[in-house]
Amino acid sequence: MQANPYTRFLWIFILQLIAFQSLSLTLPADSLRKNKHKTDSSQVSYFTNELEKFGSLKLVPSDTGINGFQNYDPLFQQSHFYANLGNIGSAYRSLSPFPLLHQTGFDYGIHTFDNYLFSNDSIRYYKVIKTFSELKYLQGAKKENLFQVVFSRNLYHSLNMGFNFRVANAPGAYQRQRTNLVNFYLTMQYFSPDKRYGSVANFLINRVRNSENGGIKYDSAFEQNTETNRQIYTVNLNNAVNRVRDIGFYMKHYVDLTSHSLIQKDSTVKTRKRFELGRITYNFEYNRHIQNYIDYNPKSGFYTTIYLDSLKTYDSITITKIVNELTWSNPNFKADRKYRLLQLQFHLRHLYNEVSYQTVKKYFVQFIPVAELSFRPYSSLILNAYGDYVFGDYNQGDLTVKASLTQILGKPEHNIGAISFKVYSCFQQPDYFFDHFFGNNFAWYLSWKKQNVIGAGFSYKVRNVETGVIVSRINNFIYLDTIAQPQQYNNQFGYLYAYMNGKADFWKFNFKTQFAYQTEQGANFLRLPSFLGNLTIVFTQQLFHGAATLQPGFNFFYNTLYYSNAYMPALRSFYLQDSKQTGNYLYMDVFVNVKIQRARIFVMYSHFNASFMGHSYYQVPTYPMQDAAFKFGIDWIFHD
Repeated sequence: MQANPYTRFLWIFILQLIAFQSLSLTLPADSLRKNKHKTDSSQVSYFTNELEKFGSLKLVPSDTGINGFQNYDPLFQQSHFYANLGNIGSAYRSLSPFPLLHQTGFDYGIHTFDNYLFSNDSIRYYKVIKTFSELKYLQGAKKENLFQVVFSRNLYHSLNMGFNFRVANAPGAYQRQRTNLVNFYLTMQYFSPDKRYGSVANFLINRVRNSENGGIKYDSAFEQNTETNRQIYTVNLNNAVNRVRDIGFYMKHYVDLTSHSLIQKDSTVKTRKRFELGRITYNFEYNRHIQNYIDYNPKSGFYTTIYLDSLKTYDSITITKIVNELTWSNPNFKADRKYRLLQLQFHLRHLYNEVSYQTVKKYFVQFIPVAELSFRPYSSLILNAYGDYVFGDYNQGDLTVKASLTQILGKPEHNIGAISFKVYSCFQQPDYFFDHFFGNNFAWYLSWKKQNVIGAGFSYKVRNVETGVIVSRINNFIYLDTIAQPQQYNNQFGYLYAYMNGKADFWKFNFKTQFAYQTEQGANFLRLPSFLGNLTIVFTQQLFHGAATLQPGFNFFYNTLYYSNAYMPALRSFYLQDSKQTGNYLYMDVFVNVKIQRARIFVMYSHFNASFMGHSYYQVPTYPMQDAAFKFGIDWIFHD
């Protein structure tokens, strides 16, 4: 019997991990190990690629706790406010879409799989003393599984190498619902002994291969639960698949123009003040992103139009991006100075984008100057400002301006919270996808006015609780209508988003909440539930004199009834529909998290109320959510 290719891939990585571990017997030890300080040698932290912002690395301790450990799906690890197709790795849309528009510069515009992909912003560069590795395995119903390996090692002095490999496979309960994810990145980092020079680099690969069934054909069969075997249900597509392939390389270097020894001397000895020349940062990024939609039966009746081939659909889009960016900044270098009065950043970004589809190839070259300012006249008042402008090609004239003012109520270390006010204005060309698309079932060549979003917000944060409200005015909003064609609303409407997020402890109970209220005034194009709420309640008990931790808990998610957007696989996009409402349903999970030394384990019975609350659990029309299911996961950390 031939071995499963993913099983072979898994064993290859396990053997590579063992090989890397064996290198610890031969390679020179990191200089940090030689220091005779009392730092915990098993301590692990990480930083991101924002090297230009901080005088020293902004290290974040690696999470080894069990709070939230049961949230293994990459989509829901930060927030539950997403609607997907009922299976891990499937297409999704945000249910709280602030800030509404894309990042500055050219953007193709299809982002329905982004949270499942490794990107430069999500990559972690680990700082370790001992060799660090983490193994994670999770298994759910219908042969759903996820395997992940994280590794980091100091090769020599300040030279570190690491990688993160993740594979997930979920056949799903219904026909043609299988999703498959493969993600990998390799990191390198180096910092000179005096920390005046530093660099990070990564190489990443992402692959998504999802079968597409177009949803079940008859909702009534599911809602009446006429058959518990979900594989019997008729689906709309029987030969369609979506593929996403993503490969990229990124590197960033910085050099401080003033010696750190001179800066520190000025901070300890009363000598003539030296002018700090700041930091120069350069980063380069290359990314090639390919999206394919394949259907071997275009005449199934699911599509209204066939433009190219009635025997086979093969729509392919390739987006190539090259970014060069040069930055000057003046981060806080002095160890005895908690903050800088005026911190500045000036960026000059050069973007080259290439879009290829069918026989068409388009090129875009843009220059984007960016300015950022942080003014702190005293410790409890902070003013931040940001602005950018686009020169060149498709996004010529795009403009973004943002500002915020934060007042800490008291001293930074002892206060009763902080209040913040912010304003923003974004003036942007719609995503290129809305202008040009040519496939076997959909095609358009259009031109649109720039979209404009102007808004203001207020927030208050005290300890672990934050609440706020954001009010926006949206002009020339673009969307996909009820036949999945792009349209623009040539007027303005309002959008209000109010939220409250918090954590609270009572005895051995911990409560984590995420609530939001939103409303659209003057139009009905965003199609969002008025209220969303997620509540997690856990009880934590130490066992065996602290050697183990037991944490049983519940999770509840709810959103109000609304006309949610439908999904079009051929476009990998969501569009308006007026025939079916979803929501007004409470999803309930029960779980137990356990920690035994460096091992974490969870057992969960997800959506346990499915059998007694009726079969109306959709987040996207014609795509039922997962039934009640047992899930199990383990995470094990190794040092050396």
